[in-house]
Amino acid sequence: MAASAGTMVLIGKSGRIYSIDLYIPDATGTYLTYNPSGLAASTSPSDYRVNEDCILTDVTTAAAPTAVGGTLKVNSGVVNGGTFRWADRLNTLSNRAKFAVPIRGGDFISVLQH
Repeated sequence: MAASAGTMVLIGKSGRIYSIDLYIPDATGTYLTYNPSGLAASTSPSDYRVNEDCILTDVTTAAAPTAVGGTLKVNSGVVNGGTFRWADRLNTLSNRAKFAVPIRGGDFISVLQH
């Protein structure tokens, strides 16, 4: 496989929907990178600071990389219930399960691939 692009969706307390572009490296033990205002690249930041209290609702990709999945972290701590497999996060799956992970404003989100 190869590196791929993805999207992380959060809904803010204000009702605003945040669509964050992801760069998904093609290797295990790597972190996703984020860009809230354009296309994410391998050189983009490996964490994203949340602007306001929000709920993380979705993480999607068009193609699964070599890594099997990822583990969601907030402020470097693992989020229980935030581990996923890329095969279940494909954006073509209309029945993919949604997340409902609350995140406080100012917290940093990251995803470590496994």
